Amino acid sequence: MAILEANMRILAVDDEPYILELMPMLAAKFGFNDVTTASSGQLALDAIATVKLPFDCLLLDINMPGMDGIELCRRVRQLAGYRVTPIIMLTAMSEREYIENAFKAGATDYAIKPFDIVELGARLRLAHELVIARCQAEMVKDLQAGSGNSIAQLPVFSLFETIPIDGIKAVIDFASFKNFFKQISRAGLAASHVIAIKVDRIEEFYICATAAEFTYALREVADAINDVLNTSGCLISYGGNGLFLVISSSAAQLSATGIEADVQQLLDEKNLEYDSGAPLDLEVSIGNPVQPSFTDFAEIPESLERAIARAETRSMTKRCLPPAANDFR
Repeated sequence: MAILEANMRILAVDDEPYILELMPMLAAKFGFNDVTTASSGQLALDAIATVKLPFDCLLLDINMPGMDGIELCRRVRQLAGYRVTPIIMLTAMSEREYIENAFKAGATDYAIKPFDIVELGARLRLAHELVIARCQAEMVKDLQAGSGNSIAQLPVFSLFETIPIDGIKAVIDFASFKNFFKQISRAGLAASHVIAIKVDRIEEFYICATAAEFTYALREVADAINDVLNTSGCLISYGGNGLFLVISSSAAQLSATGIEADVQQLLDEKNLEYDSGAPLDLEVSIGNPVQPSFTDFAEIPESLERAIARAETRSMTKRCLPPAANDFR
């Protein structure tokens, strides 16, 4: 249990001196006593470059002169060792555009100034849980890779794991996706649509594919989804079990039929292959969009679950119908 009690090395970046004085005291209230501060983006990058051990969590103000927090976040994500480090944006700006751009740059979470002390503590604890979970996952992968037996030939992740997909601007990890969903305002949610996209027969593919082939296929699906929806202002995330979730800021109703056909066409045109050269045929099913309509943010998971259920139903329906009948009913 020692890893659960380990301190979290935090870098807090803000151009306001009083915030930099406040952050170590606030973090200490929640048991995090190792806080380094920087007053600009460049000084933050200098600190990252000189520390012996990487920081475990970054707190970045968005509105800073010179290099703002979003650009700093983007640069940090390009550094070795910081691809999955929790990054919490701290800002007084609550407009959807800023929130969306921050998450696209790689932010994990978002907190609005002035700080709610309890909320900030909760976000720091969530970041700490992410650090612990990822350390434990890396330990398991190292053990499996070095075991020398048949387990090393199996994927080092479960079918339901939310595998991160890098290199596609609109794609963010699933924890960040849920945090983004919580942060956008009720007005923003009212103009949003959520859709789920299911890779058909994902269980069969998971059994047959190597870990590299599985992640390669997921990335190609994500790329196709991004190409189809890149004009609708969307964020995309992989939620495990062959399911992608998309939240679009388009006010217009999205057409599940059209999106499914367009994504499928792009996948077919890719002519994907297994490492052996055998064709890797992927099919996707898309459920009808869900438009969040609620007065309580506690109901957010229900919207995601409805979107997932619609994609799962569409996928199961396609299995039961002859190919010519695979249209929306």
